[in-house]
Amino acid sequence: MYIGPKPDGIGADLRLAHIDHCAFDGLSAFNDLDRTYFGHLWELFGLPWEDAYLAGRRTTFHDMTGPMLGRLGPLAEGFDAAVLASSTPDAEPGFPMPFLEHVLDGIDTVFAISDQGAAGAFTALRLTATTLPAGSHGRALVLVMDQATVGQGPPIPEDIRPTRDMAVALVLDRDGALGAPRVRQHAGVSASDVVTLLRTEVEEAGAVTAICRPAFAPYWAKAGVSADVLRVPAGLPCTGLWVTLSEHCADLPETSDRKIVLADYDPHLGYLSLCRLDTAATSIRRLPW
Repeated sequence: MYIGPKPDGIGADLRLAHIDHCAFDGLSAFNDLDRTYFGHLWELFGLPWEDAYLAGRRTTFHDMTGPMLGRLGPLAEGFDAAVLASSTPDAEPGFPMPFLEHVLDGIDTVFAISDQGAAGAFTALRLTATTLPAGSHGRALVLVMDQATVGQGPPIPEDIRPTRDMAVALVLDRDGALGAPRVRQHAGVSASDVVTLLRTEVEEAGAVTAICRPAFAPYWAKAGVSADVLRVPAGLPCTGLWVTLSEHCADLPETSDRKIVLADYDPHLGYLSLCRLDTAATSIRRLPW
């Protein structure tokens, strides 16, 4: 379901104000409705079905949404837009965003981005920060989620298969102290192009702290630029970069002059995604809870 924005307004130009993350572990069991739904779905596509597929537990996007809003405390109020990004389908039938629209009363826009692998989180951040119409609150929420329970079907490449349940919340507003996210996304990128595009990005920014998945680190080395590389944990294709950013921001001094670049490349899709945050002129605000 898509709840569209009001027709008036211009790009929001929001900044990153807060980031938090939380791990989960098999909160829900499958039920008879799930067995009926998934069994019929598999039959529709001519796939062999086994009840063992639903023998374990799962953490759905709905399961993760409520606790993440609770962690935000008073920050979980007055959003104009909320966007969910994920690299795999939800482990339950339905769609979690109407629940979010109900909880966040008065929100103008809710939708989700999928089928882009790890690039989905960058797309969600780009849209909420610079593209969606400005709302009355001047605030937006991006939820990034990885879910380890994936229905049986065509094999998922190991480098983009989640092995843990994780959620990240990014809160944006007009005065966010973590900087304005500058997101650049490139399609049809070959491996040889990645180094050139990285070098161009860093030439503009100067020395940076780079956050990337382990497979991406060699591109930074080949670019020959000044970058302190932070590698993200494996098994979190969509959330891993943002989990590492969350931990890194928590350790930043109250006044930071370091630029941060998050980067991801999907050789299967040819997508290169870059996000630069500049905290040089801002003071990092500590929340009281």
